[in-house]
Amino acid sequence: MREWGVHMTETEEDIIRTGMEEIKRTSEVFGDDAGAFRLEGRWVVITNDMFVQSTDMIPEMNFQDAGFKAVTANVSDLVAMGSKPAYFGFSIGLPESDADRARLCFRGISEAMDFYGMKLISADTNSANELIIDGIAVGMAEKLLLRKNAKVGEVVCVTGDLGRSLSALLISLKGLEADEKMKKKLFEKILKPRARIEVVDGLSKISNCAIDVSDGLAKELRAISKASGCRIVVDVENIPVSEEVREFCELNSLDPAEIAMNSGEEYEIVFTTSKDALDGVEFDFTVIGEVTKGEGVWMRTDSELKRIRDLSWRHFSDKWVI
Repeated sequence: MREWGVHMTETEEDIIRTGMEEIKRTSEVFGDDAGAFRLEGRWVVITNDMFVQSTDMIPEMNFQDAGFKAVTANVSDLVAMGSKPAYFGFSIGLPESDADRARLCFRGISEAMDFYGMKLISADTNSANELIIDGIAVGMAEKLLLRKNAKVGEVVCVTGDLGRSLSALLISLKGLEADEKMKKKLFEKILKPRARIEVVDGLSKISNCAIDVSDGLAKELRAISKASGCRIVVDVENIPVSEEVREFCELNSLDPAEIAMNSGEEYEIVFTTSKDALDGVEFDFTVIGEVTKGEGVWMRTDSELKRIRDLSWRHFSDKWVI
């Protein structure tokens, strides 16, 4: 299970970067939330994401939730690219003795595909020591939203609220305190998150840069900053945090802003746009900061401007980073 600790091994980014040095051929667009190529004047957007029981499944989650979440993770990447989901394929590994759990997992995948309006294009099964779902999702887009497209002078916005997923994870794995009413609200997002497919049309009209919050807002903003060659400044009082997260943090002596900034598997969408473009937007969002000259991700309060700490999860390290 994940533990708080010091990051000491190669990260997922390190391994992908060195691996891509060996694989020379990529699509027209590669290294963003998804890859893409042009076909008859439109963009075909393709992504793949893996769900692994030992690192992605908490005790409170059942196999139907796992199936739904595996689809959601892939769909969220499509949304972040400005693409509507269309097709889903997957390979699944399961212990041979888990027939009942397998049926629940397939039910969750089917439920999610219906929810997102997707059709199945391919599937494969195999035996494994634990549940593994490797999904691939395909969508179409008129234009792409890319991490490299943030411009100085734009505002930074995010959909929904942040912090519930990490709060639930800390309750589940570290035994932090929360009453039952609080737990119900916190756990609903980590057990069955919903990708923001409702924002695709409106987002594509006002933005050229977006990313989904899968590994934590701090890490996602750092990806935009690095790709676009800019500084991201976040106003701490504007970070959207639910009342349940604030209560949980007060109860456990935690900083709500720090929890919100580092909460992964939120599947909210972060995007940049001009202030003028925000008039008439028909989906809910919060302006949390701005794009400025410089580098890195910074948090602004009334009294200071400081770099944001990245506590987000890193695959292959088995640690939280502090």
